Formats: sequence, structure tokens, C-alpha cells
Amino acid sequence: MNKKIFVMLANGFELIEAMSPVDVLRRAGLNVVTVSTMENTLEVESAQKVKVVADINISDINVGEGIMIVIPGGFPGYVNLRSDSRVVEIVKE
Repeated sequence: MNKKIFVMLANGFELIEAMSPVDVLRRAGLNVVTVSTMENTLEVESAQKVKVVADINISDINVGEGIMIVIPGGFPGYVNLRSDSRVVEIVKE
């Protein structure tokens, strides 16, 4: 099974801290999945106001398929991730 690397995205994420790992890991042939933490949408806006369409919504991921989680910084992105109980639970798991 090809395990997944989940990159959590919330509004206000730092673009380079999210997309650089996605780029490098995908070039290495790894299965990277960007995850929107936004309700009912895959669209997430970076701190620089760049809109990104994530691969999947957080409500649709199977944490058991993952081997790694990337938590990008950025303000207020890191605050939004930390205040999302679903993200906290995934990190704990």
C-alpha cells in the first residue's frame, strides 16, 4: 500500500511552507495529499491571498492511510489549525 503524507491547509497558511514540501515530496515519488480544513470546500487561501484547491477535505481522509503530517505555519493559518479539533485529534493519533 502506498502510504500518504497529509499536508494540512487552513486559511492563512504560509504558501512556501506548504507548497515547497508538496513539490519536493511529490518529485521524490511520494503520495502527498493536500487537505482542506475548511467546511464544505477544497479551496483554501494562503496568508499571501493565493487560493489553492486541496486534494481532499479533512472530513474525507482516512488517518490510518497516512505516515506523516505536514503542518505549515503562517498567520493566521497556524492559529486556525491549532483551533481545529479535527486537526488536533489527527496529530494526536
